Amino acid sequence: MKGGWKLQHPRWGVVELQSADGLAGLEYTTGRLDEAKELTTLEARWYMWGGPKGPRWYATASTATPVHLVTAITTALADPAPVPRWQSGILSSLRPHIQLTPVVPPPPSAPTPLDVHRRAGARPRPALTTTSVPRWSTSSRPAAARR
Repeated sequence: MKGGWKLQHPRWGVVELQSADGLAGLEYTTGRLDEAKELTTLEARWYMWGGPKGPRWYATASTATPVHLVTAITTALADPAPVPRWQSGILSSLRPHIQLTPVVPPPPSAPTPLDVHRRAGARPRPALTTTSVPRWSTSSRPAAARR
């Protein structure tokens, strides 16, 4: 199958897809199911899981779940792209099964002329201040009185 997924029939009325590494899977139960049990137990139309045996996650979807939602979940499950996680949130039992890659933010891009213009417009204008300026007079002294 595409992506190395294997099709299996683990028991009557169940079709299972399992990833090549065995760390993810999906079961689809055929036939009639009890609606109340689908909502309160793991006996659901769709059962998806991931991780090694033991500390694995799972999700279920009932017969009443819209197909486009099941499609979105299964597409995300089969996507090999890395999933961002906080390192402190990863169980120690899962560490041997995962590859951690630090995420480094990209360097800031060079400002555009519009960025420069916006920043220049955002600066406060300098306040008008008064300074002491020496003043010179151009008037002449009154002439000495003539006698």
